[in-house]
Amino acid sequence: MTKEPSDFALKYGFRTVIPVAIILIFAIILLVEYLATGMNNTFILAFSIVFFLIALLLYVGFRITISHRITKKYFHVETLVGQTGRVINGVPANVVGTVTVVNEDWSFVCDSDTSDNELVTITEVQSDNVTVRVKKIS
Repeated sequence: MTKEPSDFALKYGFRTVIPVAIILIFAIILLVEYLATGMNNTFILAFSIVFFLIALLLYVGFRITISHRITKKYFHVETLVGQTGRVINGVPANVVGTVTVVNEDWSFVCDSDTSDNELVTITEVQSDNVTVRVKKIS
């Protein structure tokens, strides 16, 4: 049985919040100091901007890393194959549509035409781990 990640870890990446928050607070303190000193010390302004950029880069880097780790740890193709889903956007055959499976929206491709709210079964997850191949339930 696979362990499900918490919503907090999926949405924000708890490892990104604390270091980025500390750096952002430091950058804000530097910016307030710059404004309080009469805006004549460009050195403090430059450091404030640098720390804002560092915080932004860390946040983006952590989000990419954490998302990759969570996907690698918790997503297993075999748990999705065989599941039943409901078509959100019906499409013609071999055109990408949207299906809801286990409360998640996935892109799908089907060999036959599909219509809205039709039930389908997942037959495979394609190599991009975003698109699934489905079969209509007769």
